[in-house]
Amino acid sequence: MEKGPSKEQTFEFLLSHRGISDKDIGWVLSKLDSQEYVLDDCHYMGRIHSEESQTKAKEIFISRYFYLNMKGISSENKFNNLLQECIDKKKIWTLLEKNFGAICIKLPDASVNGKTYLFVYGPNKKCPKVANPDSCVFFSPHEIKEARKQNPLEMSSLRLAG
Repeated sequence: MEKGPSKEQTFEFLLSHRGISDKDIGWVLSKLDSQEYVLDDCHYMGRIHSEESQTKAKEIFISRYFYLNMKGISSENKFNNLLQECIDKKKIWTLLEKNFGAICIKLPDASVNGKTYLFVYGPNKKCPKVANPDSCVFFSPHEIKEARKQNPLEMSSLRLAG
């Protein structure tokens, strides 16, 4: 008799191990199921905590996980930053969806510090076969916490005269 995947091998267990709440795991599994993802073949890419929109979270994900490597130019170099600005992040996300079955899911449990977005990839109805899964080495488990943008009113030192 053939055994199914063990508890340690399930995608649900992996999400739990990453500190995602049971409520959020249920939400993620529901979203993946509605898009006809093959849950046994799904992989965790990362999680971003941000006050921004889902579109901005995708841009943050791409900017943080994909680096330009050029000989003789450090990642702190202004030229590298300029090139990073020229990259069409919407197009990259479209290619990730098409070739790797990437998805960005906004988790329902919002914290005081903003929203949380979970990034997953795997085969689904739109991408039945993930393009060369071995090339997904850049999809290592990460978590990004975006710095909270300071409100301009908080930056001022105006005081009421009494």
